Amino acid sequence: MATPPSFAPAPAESSSADTRRSLFIVAALGAAIALPVGVSLGMKWVDMPWAEPARTQAAPDWVALPTVRATTSDGTVVKARVALDVSDGAARSTIQRNVQQIGLLLEVSIAQQTRAQLGAAQGIPRLAEDMRERLNEYLDGADAKAPPVKSVAIQDLLVKPQ
Repeated sequence: MATPPSFAPAPAESSSADTRRSLFIVAALGAAIALPVGVSLGMKWVDMPWAEPARTQAAPDWVALPTVRATTSDGTVVKARVALDVSDGAARSTIQRNVQQIGLLLEVSIAQQTRAQLGAAQGIPRLAEDMRERLNEYLDGADAKAPPVKSVAIQDLLVKPQ
């Protein structure tokens, strides 16, 4: 009769292979756990748009007006396209109801300028500020929390050559 095979201890070579296999499994499990944890911790450094509500400024509510044609105080003919940033719907509707009067106010503002003043470095910003002040005075009077016109954008300003 044949003797059953003996279960002798594995040679040292297979023991080191088992150790390597165990280390590989432990490393893979460690990576499988550490990778998501590392990514989630690392994401805190990245600015995600949905992470915090950003403080945003309200987008301008522009009211475009028809082209304004005016003559400056020195006789220069000027054409301007102007848009107004209004504070609320009431101001918007008031401006839209009174487009002709608003246009006349803008013409007066241009008529107060000279060609040299418009061509100066601060000419257009000064004109826009003058327009804004006149419009707020006309629309607002003195009793309002916020001015009806927040800013004036002069989109095009054509000065006719002399």
